[in-house]
Amino acid sequence: MAVWLVFCATLFATAFASDNLFPDPSTIVYEGQARFTILSTRLIRLEWSPTKEFLDGKTWLVQSRQIQPTPPLFNVTRNDSHLRIDTTFVTVEYLRNAVTTFNQHNIRVTIRVNITSGETVAWNAIPGEEYDGNLLGTLRTLDGNRDSKLELDCRNQHRSDLHCAYGVISRRGYALVDDTHQPQLDDEVQWPWIISKRYPTPDPTQCQAVSFAERRSCSSSNNTDRHECELRGCCFEAPSSCFYSSQAQQDLYLFGHGRLYSQALFEFTRLAGSIPLPPRYIFGVFFSRYWAYAEYEERQIITEYIQHDVPLDVLVTDMDWHITFYKLTANGTKDQAGLDIGWTGFTFDDHLFPDHQKFLQWCKQLGLKNTLNLHPASGIQPWEEKYKDMAIAMGIDPSTGHYVPFNVTDKKYTSSWVNIVLHALQEAGIDLWWLDWQQGEEGWMNDIPYANPTFWLNHVFFTDPNFGNNRPALLHRWGGLGNHRYQVGFSGDVVPSWDTLSFQPRFTATAANVGYGYWSHDLGGHTQEPDPELYTRWLQWGAFSPMFRTHCTKNANNDRRLWTFPWIYQNNLARFTRLRQALIPYIYTAARRTYDMGLSVVLPLYYLYPEYDQAYSYSNQYFFGQSIFVSPISQPINASTGLVENWPIWFPPDAEWVNFFTGDLASSSMTKSFTLDEMPVYAQAGSIIPLLPEPRSSRDRIGRAQRIPQSLLLYTLIGGSSKGRGYVYDDDGTTIAYQDSTHATNAVTRFDYNIIDDTLQFTVSAATSSFSTFPTARTYEIQLRGIFPATNVLVNNVPIPMEPFNELINGQDGTTNGYTYDGSTLSIVIYIRQPMSTSQSFQIQIQLSASISHPLLSQVPTAFVGLLARCQSAKAQLDYEWGVKTVYMDDYPLLLDAAATGLRITHSPTTATDELNAFFQVRMPGACDEIANKITNLDPALQGVLLAQLQCNLFIYK
Repeated sequence: MAVWLVFCATLFATAFASDNLFPDPSTIVYEGQARFTILSTRLIRLEWSPTKEFLDGKTWLVQSRQIQPTPPLFNVTRNDSHLRIDTTFVTVEYLRNAVTTFNQHNIRVTIRVNITSGETVAWNAIPGEEYDGNLLGTLRTLDGNRDSKLELDCRNQHRSDLHCAYGVISRRGYALVDDTHQPQLDDEVQWPWIISKRYPTPDPTQCQAVSFAERRSCSSSNNTDRHECELRGCCFEAPSSCFYSSQAQQDLYLFGHGRLYSQALFEFTRLAGSIPLPPRYIFGVFFSRYWAYAEYEERQIITEYIQHDVPLDVLVTDMDWHITFYKLTANGTKDQAGLDIGWTGFTFDDHLFPDHQKFLQWCKQLGLKNTLNLHPASGIQPWEEKYKDMAIAMGIDPSTGHYVPFNVTDKKYTSSWVNIVLHALQEAGIDLWWLDWQQGEEGWMNDIPYANPTFWLNHVFFTDPNFGNNRPALLHRWGGLGNHRYQVGFSGDVVPSWDTLSFQPRFTATAANVGYGYWSHDLGGHTQEPDPELYTRWLQWGAFSPMFRTHCTKNANNDRRLWTFPWIYQNNLARFTRLRQALIPYIYTAARRTYDMGLSVVLPLYYLYPEYDQAYSYSNQYFFGQSIFVSPISQPINASTGLVENWPIWFPPDAEWVNFFTGDLASSSMTKSFTLDEMPVYAQAGSIIPLLPEPRSSRDRIGRAQRIPQSLLLYTLIGGSSKGRGYVYDDDGTTIAYQDSTHATNAVTRFDYNIIDDTLQFTVSAATSSFSTFPTARTYEIQLRGIFPATNVLVNNVPIPMEPFNELINGQDGTTNGYTYDGSTLSIVIYIRQPMSTSQSFQIQIQLSASISHPLLSQVPTAFVGLLARCQSAKAQLDYEWGVKTVYMDDYPLLLDAAATGLRITHSPTTATDELNAFFQVRMPGACDEIANKITNLDPALQGVLLAQLQCNLFIYK
């Protein structure tokens, strides 16, 4: 299967990594004023210099120019007129006597997109041709976005402050990355710093020598102003044309990977730096709201999370944590930097936080991480607690009251700022900085070509030497190509709407094409209160997105706490929030793969199915980690049916796909209908998904994300597959030790099952390694879903007893191993309560009572588990009519029987096949008949909803 072939071929193999900027000399070819470096058989560096001076240092983008352990194979030939370089996949042809920079008259690069079919494509240096077919990248922010029309094609994006970037992959077969005159970094090991370098404006005759049709842009966008253009050493023609002169320096990287997108991303992250693995807690549940919370109110919020049995891992405190001057701001008062007074702040407001250190330590005791919002552009103003120390450090007499201006390109200022101001707050208990955007895109970096404050601030914060061995993390916006090294992204303040929601999955997946895989969105939108149904869908998408962070602006009616929404939505909201925390082992495993292979947690379908048109056209659908694909619903339900109807889903044809929640099988393109409680999430049949099991108490849901699990739930989606597998990755979750391939710093535990003659053998393998905090033993809950009951279960050849199922305690009160059967999910549940050594494998042998391909599991009109849930919902909806337009249970006994079918199977598992036969052949047809014909006084609107949701057309309208 394509999924397994792509992702398992290099499973956690240590990728070659090098800090050597200089390529192997044997890979360099000189010709006249050009230099060609064969970085791989698909990745070629193309340089041209009128002075034959070439750049070998670090740039904002390029971190290493040895991207593989051995030099690639290639062949060089020359004749009187041309140089030719051949690899297996790419051919470069260059005119030997060329005296002008790369153009369509002197260079041609041919890419063999598909060697088997003979498909090729050429780059001829024709202006703009490299953008055709590009699969796009990402933008700085979604601020103010209210729909799905935000332009990601940089040629059509007219805002220069969005740092629009194209992807390093293209459906056409190649992509070109221009690194000419990009900002450079010095060779300082501890804290690499920007080199401020300007380039001379070209001679006007060199600009005039380039015809309009041959102008290659100095930028992928069409909105560069004269000042910026000339800083780059390029030609400018009003109103916004910025192009290379005939003698311009060129530094290009051609990714000739055809449609092997995964390899392109891998090589991109060898060239530009790996995508770091964030701390484990990052993947947990964030609470954020722009509000002037006092300490006692934040304590109450945390208490409410516990009371409502909702997970919480990170507490975000927006800007009102520090001293503010809203009244002065409202009157137009500015600070000494000329900005709104009080927007920048670094001193806790002790009216709100009488002892912030004690509060932060209280959070630590609960297991919570703390995040503060920063708007740093006004520097250090005189009222700040650390003003005197900062002023002295910067040579300012504190008695003058003159503020310390903000300038993070000044290493002295930056070192003083982080050491005096920020580190003190970190030592008090701050774990993560949310660097909100206020500093603008001009001013203090206005004379460094291509530079922007967003990227540089990300670099400064993320590479702060104070992190030491601790794993850095930052919440901030995208600053341009290369920013994938500084995760995670904050996408900004969007306007809640169905259109906005529909855009975010596509936007997030597309960012994988530049390695920016960890976008964090304001779930629910930002600027106003979303409709409860919209918020529910937003949280469903959030559960299967890179980050789970609710947020909103300051408004009395704007809140994101689940229990502030109408109670009929609360269960759904809480269920998906709990699921998000449960998914952390699976997500963290996927994040390690991101570091190793450059493949984001959220990945477009075309990475695995590049030859299928549907993989491109179903752009809101994506892979989530290795085993799951998701199609988030982003439209309201039809009030007359209670369904989102005909929701389009493309099921890749080389595998069997099973619904993550209901067990519904699907193997071809189709449209399906979903209630508000349902979400289109599918996994490849046979997938074993590592999850966190239910905690013993609601208190245990607080701060759970950061902890290495002592117990795992192995969620096994049988889906009629006789074989299955999965794995989980663990490391310490907090340090950069995971980057060390010379020591044991992580562990991978694999799981698999195999069925022969109605005997299922499930194996948990020994962990591949260990580290100091890795559990020496673990307990397990193994759920085998979509299967009939077991007649016998053995663990390492020792029989274990059958137990009555009790979903209220989830098997946690026992001390010995046992198994049970849940009729509502058609699942065998095996409790391994006696801790098993993680250094040894163990086997479970399950004797099945019926085949996994039994027609009642795979060939019924619709999946039992999902339809059972809809029956129970129908019963509840009829109950809600009591006292409004009352209906009586006497009129729908078969519906009641249908809704109780799962529990009857649970009480007596041996009756499973009889119960399912009765459910489909008697109870469902009868229940539909009751709703259609027999319930007196039934509201016609509700009748239509129930008939649609129960899919009664499958049972009585044949």
